Amino acid sequence: MPRHDLFSAALRAIDGGRGAAIAAVIGAHGSTPRHLGARMVVAADGEQWGTVGGGKIEQLVTEAAREVANGAAPRIVRQHLVRDLAMCCGGAMEVVLTPAAPSRDALVQLAGSSQPQVLVTPFDGGPLTVRPPRDGDPRAHHPIVVEQALVERLGAAERAIVFGLGHVARNLGPLLATLGFTVIACDDGETGATGERPAWANELLESFDPAEVERLLGGFTVDDYVLIVTRDHAIDQKLLEALILREDIGYLGMIGSRGKVGRFRKRLEARGLLNGEAGDARWARLRAPIGLDLGAETPEEIAVAIAAELVARRRRGVSVPGDWSFQKLTREPA
Repeated sequence: MPRHDLFSAALRAIDGGRGAAIAAVIGAHGSTPRHLGARMVVAADGEQWGTVGGGKIEQLVTEAAREVANGAAPRIVRQHLVRDLAMCCGGAMEVVLTPAAPSRDALVQLAGSSQPQVLVTPFDGGPLTVRPPRDGDPRAHHPIVVEQALVERLGAAERAIVFGLGHVARNLGPLLATLGFTVIACDDGETGATGERPAWANELLESFDPAEVERLLGGFTVDDYVLIVTRDHAIDQKLLEALILREDIGYLGMIGSRGKVGRFRKRLEARGLLNGEAGDARWARLRAPIGLDLGAETPEEIAVAIAAELVARRRRGVSVPGDWSFQKLTREPA
């Protein structure tokens, strides 16, 4: 579940007179189901929100968290997943269990907030603290350990700016919203695509002009994922011509066949936009065709492929999958 929902659940529990504990992964070594910053909340009666990985490790953490929620002292659960729990993952995890009530002030700031902020989780189980971001803080989804505390950036650090409101976008938008992106939908409305703002979109901008969209959003940032998925190849090309020059955008992707992408490259070269090493670097930043190579064909499948690529970019810093997530399958002749 989204982080703000997790913190909201903890706040509701303690304000309702129920004890609760917050479990946070502060150490992950080798192959583990979750990594630094994964969290769950456990109430004194056993109700649970979120996950730290499932299986025996989560069962053990849940049991210990219930004890902390019922008044036991904070603690760190340390387990080797193979040696201690006979799990096949092969790694080791450390999870700190923090009573929720002493952290109420922090939970109030975190619950439902979309503002960028930094959460500090002490390893001794002391109260959580929240502060504004500053230089040297980690980027979103990549927490770090600093002086016996987990430091992580939360809030609306990532926007998915989706140009086009066609079939793919209407399947992609809800997925991205579920994954925690702030989704900005952009369309000129000439085909009736716009109107009432979709429930999954934080904003609906009736424009295909990147300059106008940038003005309305207060600028583009390195945390922005800009996706070109319009109904019209001519609109796609105009958007690409404007956006490929922008080095301040963190991610730029465009839908289309390899043939379309190849033709667009030749047209951009003819316009002098891809000259020399600088032009090669510009083209290398573009992800097109957008989406992991899953063999997707339908709008629903293409939306899954695009969302998967954005997760890979978010978690690994690259837009391609590792061997663990995609392998070419072969079939022996019958």
